[in-house]
Amino acid sequence: MTTTLKISAVAALIALACASGVAEAKSVEVRGRMHLDTATYDSDVTELGNATALRRTRLGMSGKLDDTWSFQIEYDFAENGTSANDVYLRRPLGEGTLTIGQVKVPMGLNELTSSNAITFMERASNSNITADSRRIGIHYAQSIDNLLFQSMLYTRGIGGERPSGANSGSDAPMGIAGRLVFTPSVGENQLLHLGVSVAAEDRGDFNALRYRDRPEVRPADIRLIDTGTIADVDSTLKFGLEAAYQSGPFSIEAEYLANNVNRDGNPDVTFDGFHIQTSYVLTGEKRGYRGGNFRGISPNGKGAWEVAARYSQTNLSDGLIVGGEQSNITLGLNYYASSNVRFMANVIFADIKDGINGDEKPTAFALRAQFAF
Repeated sequence: MTTTLKISAVAALIALACASGVAEAKSVEVRGRMHLDTATYDSDVTELGNATALRRTRLGMSGKLDDTWSFQIEYDFAENGTSANDVYLRRPLGEGTLTIGQVKVPMGLNELTSSNAITFMERASNSNITADSRRIGIHYAQSIDNLLFQSMLYTRGIGGERPSGANSGSDAPMGIAGRLVFTPSVGENQLLHLGVSVAAEDRGDFNALRYRDRPEVRPADIRLIDTGTIADVDSTLKFGLEAAYQSGPFSIEAEYLANNVNRDGNPDVTFDGFHIQTSYVLTGEKRGYRGGNFRGISPNGKGAWEVAARYSQTNLSDGLIVGGEQSNITLGLNYYASSNVRFMANVIFADIKDGINGDEKPTAFALRAQFAF
């Protein structure tokens, strides 16, 4: 049996174990979310057009199978067909928590914050490109006082997701990742978050990679920075630093991510990027925080208003690979009608250098209506 078939078999067993136990589960909750986006563009060189799309349409279940095991199954039905999100079994183990299945690789504050709770409509490009999102694996997390440690041994995701251009083969990628978060006591109604993460992956037979991204807005499906296919990749080593501070309704966060791509017979290349963002809740509420990640805002009274700004920079050029550099300024306005309903407006000023069509400076205006349950 090839590694790919083994992965599919493990995924099927996890889903079957969850599904077969639902009928006799101690508790079951239906969960879901829908994010409807529309965007218009002031194009510079590349024609981006205008578009409206369902960014996310997720439906799933979560609950407790017994006094020890809990589960979650969630799929997304938006955009390009059906895809698996979280599909896992979880239980306490020692002083921590063991998770088996498909979950997010522990790297990066921006990536690990739920799409229901991120401050802007899209995550920063450096996070989109570098962080691995969801993979099948074994995840363990443990908190000791003000320290949180997360680790994961992982391979490909359900459905055989892999970077564009990867070769078919029987030897699937295998990776290991770790994240350490420190939240020292800094005073009443304040939060200081400091984190570091590392992820190393052997690419196996999947020895081609491609990195690219949109200008931090989704409906127009055009990437303006793109490395093209990078051949002969042996392994990758990723590194991240993250910091955040919150005082009541004010918050600021910053993140740096770097990715070293090790190649056989060709020079190694390194791509990196960072973002810094700040937000203020005009109505006085604050962002939630738990388990090393930010949560959403629960409004008081007739809703909460939030203003936000972000600067991000992503560099996909190194050596003979010229994927381009993208620098974005994003301004945001969010209205939280309730804990489950949010309306968002973003304006993005992008500055592209050496992109797919050279240098350009497009501007985008985007709106989102979202609800979750």
